[in-house]
Amino acid sequence: MKNLTRTLFVFVMTMSIFALPLTSCGDDDDDKKTNPADKTELNALIEDCDALLATATTDEYPQSAIDAFQQAVNTAKAAATSTALTQTQVDNIVVNLTNAMTQFEKQAFSYIPDEALIIGLSFDEANAAELTTNGAHALKAVLTAGPSEIFGSDTSKPTYVEGVKGKAIHFTKGSHLEIANYTSDFLSNTMSIAVWVKPEATRGGNYIASLNFWNNWKFQVQEQNKPFFTVATTAGITDADNEAPNSAPNGEWTHLVVTLDLSKKELSFYVNGEWTKTWTSTTKDKLTGTMAPAFTNTIPFLIGAGNTYAGALEYYDWQGWNTPETWDYFIGSMDEFKIYNIALESGQISNLYNTEKTK
Repeated sequence: MKNLTRTLFVFVMTMSIFALPLTSCGDDDDDKKTNPADKTELNALIEDCDALLATATTDEYPQSAIDAFQQAVNTAKAAATSTALTQTQVDNIVVNLTNAMTQFEKQAFSYIPDEALIIGLSFDEANAAELTTNGAHALKAVLTAGPSEIFGSDTSKPTYVEGVKGKAIHFTKGSHLEIANYTSDFLSNTMSIAVWVKPEATRGGNYIASLNFWNNWKFQVQEQNKPFFTVATTAGITDADNEAPNSAPNGEWTHLVVTLDLSKKELSFYVNGEWTKTWTSTTKDKLTGTMAPAFTNTIPFLIGAGNTYAGALEYYDWQGWNTPETWDYFIGSMDEFKIYNIALESGQISNLYNTEKTK
């Protein structure tokens, strides 16, 4: 977490939030004495806030966020000592302090905003025909068999197996998912792809996902079971791996994340929540510019394959690509597939891994 540099929004909880009009006299004084406000919920909430602050460190939160939350808690404590509080005033303190606690937790370096998720697939739906993505877009991911031109009748649609969390999807013999109506935010200048993979074969064409193949971006498990990413920008094509052989061993679940930030000219890889490699424009000279626009001859967004047969027939200009052995597709299982429109930080990735991994 020490290399976190992202700029965080810091809330300011002003003293006026808990400022209460406390009066010492009025027609309801007798009622207050006989029916004092119930502070049970408030006292329990203050205890929870104190416990959260006791464990909060600058490795997890900005110091400014810790200070602001501490001030909010202190202000609530001071207001809560009044014996003249009405039940409405106590309830308002509870609401405001709960909001302050929520905002504080959102400033943790591990927090990923909900709106950053472009699409996600957990595969727990386990539908035999199509899945619906969650996140910013509810897109249809159609289960598709491998191309008959390559595999003949020796293929079928993806199937479901036990995963890291609930169900996972299994690919073999060219089976894959197709999303036809992907949107422009799949071409963000900052993005991250996170997925659990369980390969069953070591091969260069173990494709996790592909957006127009070499013409936009693709993510795969390359030879030596290393994560490998290709991106086309206005400056040209960059491809890179994490230079760590056997990062995703066959027969084991491994969490892979690739992050791209073209504004910083950085491309990074993470394995099981840990950083393994960062490339920059110094080491990859085409890692600059902006994301290339969608390829003119677009094909569906693919999960578990590199290309469609029609796309390959039009684009490929080399011999020998059209055999079951040379066709680009994933052999194995995937779970918890996600695309974000931000370059996730180390703390966010570590938290994502720890949240999803098998207990």
